[in-house]
Amino acid sequence: MRRGARVNARGARTNAVPELALELLGIEPEPFAAAPTLNLRIGLRRPDGGPVQCVLLTTTVTIATARRRHDAAERARLACVIGPSAVPDTPADAPPDAPPDAPPDAPPDTLAAAAPGGLTWARIGVTVPTFRGATELTVALPCGHDMQATADQYLRALNGGMVPLDLAFDGTVFYPGEDGVLRTAQLPCRHRATGELPVAVWRSLVDRYYGAVRWLRLDEDRFDRLAAYRARRAHTSFDDTVDELLRAAEAQHGVADEPDDPARLSALNDTGPALRDVALSTEMAMRPEESGPWTP
Repeated sequence: MRRGARVNARGARTNAVPELALELLGIEPEPFAAAPTLNLRIGLRRPDGGPVQCVLLTTTVTIATARRRHDAAERARLACVIGPSAVPDTPADAPPDAPPDAPPDAPPDTLAAAAPGGLTWARIGVTVPTFRGATELTVALPCGHDMQATADQYLRALNGGMVPLDLAFDGTVFYPGEDGVLRTAQLPCRHRATGELPVAVWRSLVDRYYGAVRWLRLDEDRFDRLAAYRARRAHTSFDDTVDELLRAAEAQHGVADEPDDPARLSALNDTGPALRDVALSTEMAMRPEESGPWTP
C-alpha cells in the first residue's frame, strides 16, 4: 500500500497543471486591417519547457486611469464626457505613473495594486495552437471613435503622452499528461501584465481611417425626425442641420460664448429631459403632418 501511494503521488505530480507565464512584448498598429486595430504582442511560455496542446485565452484590456497624471484641460474635457468621478484626483506634483494613494517610492507591483478600477477597453478571445516551451501570439485590439464608448471618449480627450494599460488573462489550457491523456485546466486569475500606449499612436491610427469624422448613434425615431427637419430646411448635410440646431439652442439659453464649465454642463445634463429636442419639438408641433418617418 505504501508503495502504491508513492506511485500515485508521483503520477499526480507529473500530471499537475503546467505553470504558464505571460507578458506584453509590444503594441503595434495593424497596417492592413479593415478597421483600426492595434496588435498586442503577447509572449506565452511554459517555464519547464514542456508541451502545451492548446490554450483558449481571453485577454481583458483596461485603461488604468489612476496611473496617469491629467492636466487641467484634460480633466475638464473628461469631466464633460465621462464624468468627474471617472478621473482620479492625482496631485499635480505626483510622479506621472503613481496612483493617488501609493507612495512615490512604491515598487511597480504596489503601484498597480493601488490603482483602483479603470476603464474597460475590450475583452478579446484567441486560440493559441500547440507549442513547446514558448510562443508568441497577437491579440487584435479594436480601436474606434464611437463617442458613446467610454474608452474612445477617454482617449480622444487626452492631449498626448502615454496611456497605462492593464491586461488580465484567463481561459483554459489543454496539455498532455505523462500517461498520454489529454488534460484540461483553468488558468489562474493571477496572470496579468502591464504596458503603455502612446496617445499619438492611437490618434494617428484612428485618424488614418476616419479623419475628422465622428460617429454619434441615434435611435430610429430621433434620426427620422432629424432627417425630416433636414429635408424641410434643404440642408446639404447633417452637419449643417446639427449646426443650425446648436446655434438656435445656444442663442436660446445664452451659452454661445460661455466656456465649457464642467459644473454647468453637468447641470444641463441633469435637466436634459426637460430641454431635450427643443428645436425639433417646436418644429414638429408646427407641422404635425410631417412628424412621421421621412422617406428620401
